[in-house]
Amino acid sequence: MKKHFLFLGIVIFATALSFALFNSLTKAQANSSVLSANNNIALQKVEIHQNDIQAELCIFLPSLEQWVPYATLIVDGKVISNSEVALINAKDPNTAKSQTRCYQFTFPVTVTEKMSKTAVLKLEKLTADYQGGLLTETGLVAIKKRLQETQPQIDFTVVIEKGKGGGGAYIQILAKPDGMSDDQAFQLIQQATIEEVPETWQEVVNLQ
Repeated sequence: MKKHFLFLGIVIFATALSFALFNSLTKAQANSSVLSANNNIALQKVEIHQNDIQAELCIFLPSLEQWVPYATLIVDGKVISNSEVALINAKDPNTAKSQTRCYQFTFPVTVTEKMSKTAVLKLEKLTADYQGGLLTETGLVAIKKRLQETQPQIDFTVVIEKGKGGGGAYIQILAKPDGMSDDQAFQLIQQATIEEVPETWQEVVNLQ
């Protein structure tokens, strides 16, 4: 039986902001407090470095879950997805208690003199573990119920193994339709574990 191992939730790698380092690399900055039409999103700043562009957004989230935002930057018609996202003040206990959280997005862009002086920053979506994820009792029940609505022939359980380094967990598929591979069933299970909220916010940012 093939084991499909789980990551322990959606992880955001937090980084501490080093303004001294930023100032040494920054070519230009655009500070603002632009709110979206529904006042859920505020652009705090944009920083242009030689090999990347960083933007900080403060977002009013749908809940207190550990949401992961995804953004794109459109430069000269090219859509660039964020290569990194860091939760600002991730170690502060008050951050987890607030629905408004700030994130730093990094876009891999080689800055040249010929590139456009403006770009379009877009928040594409927010994702989180559905109902707390597979490693919680309530989350497992909710995810199995959600999967049954579209894939009633798939059944699975989560096996937790104890061991050195904390052990691990994997999905064991108990039933699936004839002709469906374990990998296909696993992909459908994974889709059911993620809650996704599409976003439409965008803003023209100055790269000068």
